[in-house]
Amino acid sequence: MFELINSYIDSLALFLAILFIQGMSFRKIRQYRPNWFQNGNRRLFLSILLGVYYGLAGIYFIYEGAYENNPVIYTNMRILILMVTSVFGGRVPLIFAYLVMLFGRISFDITSPITSRYIILMTLIFAACLLITFWKKQRFSRFVALIILNFPALLYYFVNNFDQGRILRGFEILEYFLLFFVTALLVFYACNYIDKSNLVIQNLTETAMTDSLTNLPNMRFFTQQFAWIFAKAQKRKKALSLFIIDIDHFKEINDFHGHQAGNTVLAQFSSILKNRTFPPRTMFARIGGEEFAVLLQNVDTAQAALIADFFREEIERAKFPYNPVSGKVTVSIGVASASSNFATTESLFEAADQALYQAKQNGRNQIAVHQGELE
Repeated sequence: MFELINSYIDSLALFLAILFIQGMSFRKIRQYRPNWFQNGNRRLFLSILLGVYYGLAGIYFIYEGAYENNPVIYTNMRILILMVTSVFGGRVPLIFAYLVMLFGRISFDITSPITSRYIILMTLIFAACLLITFWKKQRFSRFVALIILNFPALLYYFVNNFDQGRILRGFEILEYFLLFFVTALLVFYACNYIDKSNLVIQNLTETAMTDSLTNLPNMRFFTQQFAWIFAKAQKRKKALSLFIIDIDHFKEINDFHGHQAGNTVLAQFSSILKNRTFPPRTMFARIGGEEFAVLLQNVDTAQAALIADFFREEIERAKFPYNPVSGKVTVSIGVASASSNFATTESLFEAADQALYQAKQNGRNQIAVHQGELE
């Protein structure tokens, strides 16, 4: 019994390490590639990647079970992998984890009758896990339901001579099942803890990186992403253009109508900015007061100037509930492009800022494109 518990502890520790690595990896992906979790194709890719990852973990347990004294333990770990993947990952990761594990088992020993029994076992477990993904209940309820649904499959495993050893009897079956139940609960709570921790960190990060009034990224997030996008554009020799937008005479709105009116204008302006059709992978941010930045990938200076002017005209046509005393709500836009071989993000930002200053000096409600190169 003591040896059995030690084997369970070792396998459980390994399982928890697998969960921890996956949790940390997805946290980093969410930090540096947040759009991957919104884009449909990228989300599908991540789901497939998650399934393959747990499938490979299952293959590891297959080989461990073949050479250890307690193959039942490692088979239970494979079962838990499918259960965890279905409850926390969903159908796509579950299907890929099952297929990878199936391939691993077949490649290990395709001719043995034991392999066919394992395939039957894992297919029964997979069917129960797939069924539970359609049940719209809380995770814990689905996980407990899976334990109950998988009881016949576990019993089938315990009373059959899978590993050319002895068949489990009476108390041993109860012993292994209780250990499986306890391990399953520990794994569930570990997964739940990792998932909730990642969610809390994600929410805190989004709060720290998001402007509360406009729900746009703030200057801190923009600076981080700008550096990464700029380096990628320089490395691949791709065009990168930057707008800096300033709402004209915004101080008049605050002074005449009050700061709440100014906030209303900022919120409406941000909504127009987010809902307008920009080229793919365009990034927006509120960088301070009434100033906004728009970063366009794979867009050269000429294209950027056209897009900026179309947006300026759209703002000019829009109806705002509050206007400055001097007229309608309009914007001035400074445009600069990294195709001019700017050496740093600071130099590109300074170029766009100088162009914005020029647009305001020339009378506002217009765009200005930075001319020449700023080293």
